[in-house]
Amino acid sequence: LKSKIHPIPEPVLQYLLEDGQLVLPAECNKEQSDGKEDDYEDFGDVDWNSEQASPSAEQKSFPDFSDQVTSSLSEFGGQMFCKLNWSAPKDATWIGFNNSLKCTSLTQLYLLLKSSDFVTHDLTMPFKSCHDLDATNKPDVEYCLVLRKWIDVNPGTEFRCFVKNHELIAISQRDNTNYYDYIAKSEPSIKQDIFSFFKEHIQNRFPCESYVFDIIRSKKDKVTLLDFNPFGETTDSLFFTWPELVGWSPGSFEFRYATDPSGVQPHPYRHYSIPSDFVDLSTGSDPAKLIDFLKLQQQQQQQTNSRTDGVDGNDESESDSD
Repeated sequence: LKSKIHPIPEPVLQYLLEDGQLVLPAECNKEQSDGKEDDYEDFGDVDWNSEQASPSAEQKSFPDFSDQVTSSLSEFGGQMFCKLNWSAPKDATWIGFNNSLKCTSLTQLYLLLKSSDFVTHDLTMPFKSCHDLDATNKPDVEYCLVLRKWIDVNPGTEFRCFVKNHELIAISQRDNTNYYDYIAKSEPSIKQDIFSFFKEHIQNRFPCESYVFDIIRSKKDKVTLLDFNPFGETTDSLFFTWPELVGWSPGSFEFRYATDPSGVQPHPYRHYSIPSDFVDLSTGSDPAKLIDFLKLQQQQQQQTNSRTDGVDGNDESESDSD
């Protein structure tokens, strides 16, 4: 897919890593204020001249970088996808347009990047899982913003492919939260198309020995390369686990996908859009929180029963007195 790559200036990197109140760059002001005067009547009479911005709410400005992004957005027809060197802000789709990574404005792009833990990981500890990392001599990273024209893709046509020592060892359905019955029916031709694409365009051409790549197989004999990812735990293993992929026997291969609706998995990013306590309770991953919740429920039930008994007792007293 055609991409535009923009080096990220140091001030923008610092802005993306700032904690605290979310204040969008000044270049987003026009996008947020484009409207009729009637649209702002609900704010009432405000003396804007008397309003003083607090130091923590200082608004930054990146005119050159924002102009580059806006130019790419226009070139891509007003809809684009964004990512950094490694990760896309998938964990921030809850704040994005239609719960997706589609960007139709500069504001949406900055919101996605600022709200993403994946982006923060890329900027602060991209080599955390690298076994050969020298902590005293960390490599310098030239961070880039990668923009692509947005295309609507059927999630059931996306696949993740795992390569170890130059061999394609495994393929997984990429959207492991849904069941697609056509995959089982087309399994032989899907594997054949992906293997052919790998041998013709990737094998012994990509510089790494072990890596992961994502593709779209939209129809028979039509495969499109989406991206490359590290061969390791920073990349989602989907229907596999990293211990089994790392210890994979040479010469063996497996294709995994949901064979029935019961085989799908929970959405991997659901906990980024709701309080973590809710996730812990729903999954039982924190027994202490579950016990506290049950105790609270018991106390509430006891209080409800006490009030009910009191009402019943009053009714009986009134009946006896009558």
